[in-house]
Amino acid sequence: MGIFDQLRGGREPSWFENGAPGTRQGNFHGYVSSAAGRVAIVGTTLCRQGLAFFSPVRFAETELHVDFAIRSRTVKSRVRVDRGEVVQSRQRVVHRYYCSFTGIAADDWDAIVRYVDDIPEPPPAAAAAPIVDEAFREFPSAVQNEIVEQLVRKKRLSAPRPGSAPLIRVRAYLPRDLGEGRSVRDVSVHSRIVIDHHTHAYDTRFRVFNNGTVELVD
Repeated sequence: MGIFDQLRGGREPSWFENGAPGTRQGNFHGYVSSAAGRVAIVGTTLCRQGLAFFSPVRFAETELHVDFAIRSRTVKSRVRVDRGEVVQSRQRVVHRYYCSFTGIAADDWDAIVRYVDDIPEPPPAAAAAPIVDEAFREFPSAVQNEIVEQLVRKKRLSAPRPGSAPLIRVRAYLPRDLGEGRSVRDVSVHSRIVIDHHTHAYDTRFRVFNNGTVELVD
């Protein structure tokens, strides 16, 4: 766009027109989801404002969903097509698109900035050590193991790895006297399990008798 268009109050120039800072050249791979289906593309330029890519097909839409990979991250974005042009390669005709981001997650945008500025990715956060609450520690190991095994059998908890604490929260109530030297404690256990990438949470009630018997209530 020329200077006279800007003086007349025309649109701001796109990132590829004004030489936006922080532009990185180099191939990266991705897909466009459109009326044409899921189309594999090859990205050629990435910057804070948008990206450029080659496509084997022409897109009729002016808004596209583009997923692309940089480093070990897959970025999902929504873009506006600012310019499309036909390019004759040695073997066939391809289409080049220059697009500006209109929708992208903040964490993904931060990753793009690090990528174009050639900043290393931060180290992954250390996994928090599982905490076994004191209520669970009060029970003998045989009772602890029985509670965990029953939760695993009910598919309310993944079997903990050897030497690892189960990821549960336990609330144990005061013992109740049943007479003749017998007593029982009501126990509520909160557990989680991941099935098909979905997390399911459960609250399970047990009765723990002073002789070590564990009874599942619900």
